[in-house]
Amino acid sequence: MPTRNRSALPSPVQPRQGRSVTGRYTYRAKAPRSQVDGEHARLARALAAHRQLLSHASSAIRTLTAARNELIAQALEDGLTLTTVSAVTGENLRAVRTIGLAYDDLHPSGLPRDAHVAALRAKSTELAAAERHRDQITDRREALIVMALRNQVCDDLELASLTGLTPDHIRRSTRGIARPA
Repeated sequence: MPTRNRSALPSPVQPRQGRSVTGRYTYRAKAPRSQVDGEHARLARALAAHRQLLSHASSAIRTLTAARNELIAQALEDGLTLTTVSAVTGENLRAVRTIGLAYDDLHPSGLPRDAHVAALRAKSTELAAAERHRDQITDRREALIVMALRNQVCDDLELASLTGLTPDHIRRSTRGIARPA
C-alpha cells in the first residue's frame, strides 16, 4: 500500500479567525471576507474621513471668526457705527459691541469707511461659506450613521466611537429611524 504525504491532504478542521490547527499564524490577505466586513470597513473609513473633514472645517471657522472679529474691532475703533458693522456682518448689535470691547489695544488705522465695509463683507461671506461647508459635512455624516444603523453594520456604541459623538447623541439623532430587528 502506498504511503501518502499527510501534509498534502486537506485538514478536516477548518481554522477559525485566522488561527491554524497548529496554533501558528496563517496568512489571510487573500482570504474571502464577508460583505458585512467590507461594508463595515468602508463605513469606518468614510466616518474617519468625515471626522477629519469636520475637524478641518471647524478649525477654518475658528480662524475666520477670529479674523472677522479683529476686523470688527478695528472698524469700530476707526469710527464705524455699531449699526453699520452689524448690518454688514449679520451679527446682532450686542455681539458686535461685545467684540469691539474685547479688543482694547487697537489704534486708529486711518482706513476709509468703504475699505472697512468691503473687508468685513468679504470676511463675513467667507465665514458663511465655511459654515455651510461644515453643515454639509455634518449632514453627510448623519446620512452615513443612518445607513449604518439600517443595514446593521454598526451599533450605537461603535458608531459613537467612529464619529467622536456620544452614544446618547447617536440615539437621539436616529430616534425615528426604523431599524431591522
